[in-house]
Amino acid sequence: MHDIFIMIPAIDIKSRWIFPFLLTACISLPYSGLAQREYIVIEKLTSGKQVKYSSGDNITFRLKNEDHFRTDHIIALNDSSIEFHYYRIGYDEIDAVNLRGKRFPGFGFRATGTYTQIAGAGYIAIDIFNKTVVQGNPWEFEKEVWLTGAAIFAGGTILKLFEPKKIKLGKKYKIRYLNFKDY
Repeated sequence: MHDIFIMIPAIDIKSRWIFPFLLTACISLPYSGLAQREYIVIEKLTSGKQVKYSSGDNITFRLKNEDHFRTDHIIALNDSSIEFHYYRIGYDEIDAVNLRGKRFPGFGFRATGTYTQIAGAGYIAIDIFNKTVVQGNPWEFEKEVWLTGAAIFAGGTILKLFEPKKIKLGKKYKIRYLNFKDY
């Protein structure tokens, strides 16, 4: 029988990371010039929290003296207006923005509320499973367990209501145009 030996060249730890780094650089550098550099920012004046929109995003907004929201695809941005497919709207014409799909960074009441709702329903489900499957007892309604689970669920619902979905521009919020193009 012949023994097969595979020779593995000794690679220095420092040189092992050169190839993946060069490959990543060669792939990503040609696209760095295509990065989005124009934004409109909805900013909360008191805290500085921001939500960004760029060309290619959908934005839901309400114009002044209108009672309905409209959603449109942003084609281009400039220092005074947003360009859509067939029209242009000035920043000063926008009354409110619906944050559908966007949120302010930081502590998220909406996500925390959802987790709290799941915890409340899970508390009831785990108790029912524990009593019926693990202990083998027949199911019976327990007021304390259901009240506790319902209170946790209601707390999550209240948390979700604290995060704004629609923002009225004016005193607390403003819209700004940011341009990071190289000239």
